[in-house]
Amino acid sequence: MSGKWRNGIRKLLESKETMLILFLSGILLFVIMLPSGKDNRSYDKERNETQSQDLTTDNECDYCNGYKEKLEDELEEFLSGIAGVGKAKVLIYMDSSQEYIVEKDKPTTSGTDGERSDMTVEETTVYTVNSDGDEIPFISQTKMPSVDGVVVAAKGASKEIIRLQIVHLVMTLFGLDANKVEVLPLG
Repeated sequence: MSGKWRNGIRKLLESKETMLILFLSGILLFVIMLPSGKDNRSYDKERNETQSQDLTTDNECDYCNGYKEKLEDELEEFLSGIAGVGKAKVLIYMDSSQEYIVEKDKPTTSGTDGERSDMTVEETTVYTVNSDGDEIPFISQTKMPSVDGVVVAAKGASKEIIRLQIVHLVMTLFGLDANKVEVLPLG
């Protein structure tokens, strides 16, 4: 049986058409493997941007955590100074991360067509150049993350009047609904 296969392959390789197909396939593989002449700068730039975005996200998380901790510390200190509250511990939950508002140009064009006039507004992002010479969107405003919920544990929270005062204070400070504020007695 192996002799039949060997003879079949030998006959196949002896034909001119098969040799031409193999030769052309080799050339095709060679062309595919050739460098495109395009340097890898765009790939490197993409990779660096992704890495810098990851670093930005990490730095942003650190910044947001610092912001959250500052709010918690300020609220703890303030609550501890209120008569009847005593020592307080605060835990704040943030809704999301920082939000960046990108500057946009809004050129308007107007045209008249006899009876009616059309006005079109086209927004385009405003870019600035960073120290590396890369164009980046111009950030006109940064919004801090919003507070989504607050838990307060306080010594005086076992008294209903103190608990209500704390709930109203937190609702007022952070613009929250009552169901997003929980006050517990500190043990």
